[in-house]
Amino acid sequence: MYLKNYQIRVVNELKNFFQTSKEQKITFDAATALLPEDMRDSLNYVQKTFEKFSFPYNDSSKNGLGKFYPRIVMKVPTGGGKTLLAVEAIREYQNNFAQKKTGLVVWIVPREPIYKQTLNRLRDKGDPYRQLLDQASGGRTLIVEKGQKLSLQDIEENLVVLFVMIQSISRANTAEALKVFKDSGGYDGFFPQDNRYDLHAEWLKQVPNLDTLWNNGDQAQLVTSLGNAVRVSKPFIIIDEIHKVFSDTARKTIDNLNPEMVLGLTATPKEGMNIITKVTGLELKDEEMVKLDLHIIPPVDASTEDWKAMLNQIKEQREHLEVKAIEFRRNTGQYIRPISLIQVERTGNDQRGRGFVHSLDAKEHLLDLGVNPDEIAIKSSSQNDIEDIDLLSPDCPIRFIITKEALSEGWDCPFAYSLGIIPNTASNTGVTQLVGRILRQPRGKKTGIKELDESYVYYSKGDNGSLLNKVIAGFKEEGLEDLTGKVQVQGNATVNPPKKVEIKEEFRDYQYAFYLPVWLMVNRENDSKRRFSYDFDIRPYLSFEEYSISQELLQKITESLSEENKEQKSFTVTIDQQSHAQYSEESRGVVSKSFISKNYLSRRISEIVDNPFLARKICNAVVDKLIEEISEEKLSDHFSYITAKIVEDLSNQRKLQEEEIFMKHLNEETLELVITDDRINGFQIPKEDVITITGLPNTYTKNLYSDVEVSSMNSLEKSVAGILENQQKLLWWFRNKVGKNWYSIQGWHKHKIRPDFVVAKKKEDNSVDIIYILESKGEHLVNNPDTVYKKKVFDKMTELHQNGKIKSYQTELDFGQICEEQAAYLIEGSQEDTEIRRLFM
Repeated sequence: MYLKNYQIRVVNELKNFFQTSKEQKITFDAATALLPEDMRDSLNYVQKTFEKFSFPYNDSSKNGLGKFYPRIVMKVPTGGGKTLLAVEAIREYQNNFAQKKTGLVVWIVPREPIYKQTLNRLRDKGDPYRQLLDQASGGRTLIVEKGQKLSLQDIEENLVVLFVMIQSISRANTAEALKVFKDSGGYDGFFPQDNRYDLHAEWLKQVPNLDTLWNNGDQAQLVTSLGNAVRVSKPFIIIDEIHKVFSDTARKTIDNLNPEMVLGLTATPKEGMNIITKVTGLELKDEEMVKLDLHIIPPVDASTEDWKAMLNQIKEQREHLEVKAIEFRRNTGQYIRPISLIQVERTGNDQRGRGFVHSLDAKEHLLDLGVNPDEIAIKSSSQNDIEDIDLLSPDCPIRFIITKEALSEGWDCPFAYSLGIIPNTASNTGVTQLVGRILRQPRGKKTGIKELDESYVYYSKGDNGSLLNKVIAGFKEEGLEDLTGKVQVQGNATVNPPKKVEIKEEFRDYQYAFYLPVWLMVNRENDSKRRFSYDFDIRPYLSFEEYSISQELLQKITESLSEENKEQKSFTVTIDQQSHAQYSEESRGVVSKSFISKNYLSRRISEIVDNPFLARKICNAVVDKLIEEISEEKLSDHFSYITAKIVEDLSNQRKLQEEEIFMKHLNEETLELVITDDRINGFQIPKEDVITITGLPNTYTKNLYSDVEVSSMNSLEKSVAGILENQQKLLWWFRNKVGKNWYSIQGWHKHKIRPDFVVAKKKEDNSVDIIYILESKGEHLVNNPDTVYKKKVFDKMTELHQNGKIKSYQTELDFGQICEEQAAYLIEGSQEDTEIRRLFM
């Protein structure tokens, strides 16, 4: 499974946080042991960890044992892959904080559809999500639900993921919803027999916040509840939609479960949360995962409030989209069946005919328009025509779904393209949630067909302003607030209007500096040139034929196996000479399910090695070598862990090969960094752009274009732009955008680099001195692999400039010379002022 760029970043940030937290906890635990008992509660390793990252520490949390623990939040827009990131978080937590393969993870989910979907995926051993968990547990993963029989031994011998669903959480009933942890049944395996009141009392002394039926000091009766089972297990708790359980009461309830760490997932964080990583709507857009622009189409005649006319438009537009989708399938083989959602005023069986538009009214009109009845589905509290139906299947006929509010939460269909709103937009509360239902992009990828890459909202009552407010609120609820500038209202140019901008007239004489460097492959025999391509010039030269597991890797694996504790943790409780209760933790070997799966290892290797037959060959050789070196028994016991190490080694070797192949082309002079006005091979800065105008003012004066889309710039980009504006030697700058018409750099890895800024520095005579290509990176991203790679590519480009090895090919220009003075730099967050000033000295 390939992670998207932002997912790789988030996982790395979680890993760094877990590692640093563990280091600080070990240090603080050692210091705590030296302090008097009444001073031990004052040391807070969590606060120190947050200081290390310069994160705001808003939510200081202590568990029921009086120990500080991290309660952290990951902000992820709806549709951003929360489940995958949660699974990756479990892996990183087990590896870097818990540093063991066993234990309890409590996964709290507030919506039934998400609960069922996630549970089914993690129970399927062939699902990539489950396989990721099996890597973390060494193949010993148990997926259980509340009420299933579970014992302390299960948790000591396995990685147990316990799913708990809390339905209908609201601000008013949070405490009531969390009473689910008081439920009994299936957890007596955690505690001594009912009549061993002395042992119950011993447990209570070790975990004082356990719920009891009674307690007289020497004897007690514990409640065999879900809450008590969780408390003694010191779990890692994952809370989906944590904003719904962030009241004081809810947080105290979570604290009382004795977590070692809590990770909350939300698209809409609340004030006071400890946010350690964010995914922006722009990142989803850059990954082509959302259908934007979103278009709002008002009624043809606002005075008539004719919902039937609106349905006529929706039907015609949906059919137009389907024609495009059929053409797209013919060209690519990919199937899309555009679906329209229709929001009505009433759906109940006894609510028709009272002056409101009912779901059956809408269905009848669609039938009158010639729509096949099999293509229409009603989704309401009393009727569910889409239950257990795969809407993405080519065999599914459904093209219209009629609802009131039933699709507001917990439903997602990327084939949903348009939303038709019959209720008055001014008083309609359901629109906010329904907006997100049409934003998700099919298969998470743009089609390249404009109509199929956007989404549409129609309405029949109300006005643009009230609907726009609802739409923007919907974006915010989806965690996409940074994309609200991408909303367009048809026929109303005053709402986020698109604006055509051109290069300012004062800069047009600098056309010789509008060509940026590209990598070209050069054939010396016929003097032909073409754009450098990863698929043509890197991938075919990758070779894993000679791959074998190295002695160095074997040694690392062997050492890590000897360090890895395949142990079961248990408690021994006794009475010391002073008649005080005393307990100790002991370890004993566990018997776990062992396996060797060549199919699994081959699939993992084929993620790196493109040839599946070679992947199998490597798999066979690696397995034979490992059996010879470490024994079949050890390989079987640690197979998932060893597989991860093999894949990591292959991935590192692929990256090294990619760079070596690139450098070989460069050294042999078959690859050149070129600035050219050749229309096929070169790159010229676009002469014009289309931006969205929002309420944010443009105060920049030296931008290359006549206006700037300020709303789409993040805080670091705004900071860089502001510093650039203050440089006396600045001629012009512009912010590079993501898109095929904008500048990108193909390095030795597959994905192209899209720098943030292009900047021109001037000489005293106002001619161009040098062009800078700049990438801005937040301080916390400086050392991640993607940033390190970009910096290496930029450094190589700058080295060629400094050595006078950037070539120029002029084909059409009949004046001056192409500007060959060009260099690329990565600007670190917190260092932007210093680094930019240095460039403009």
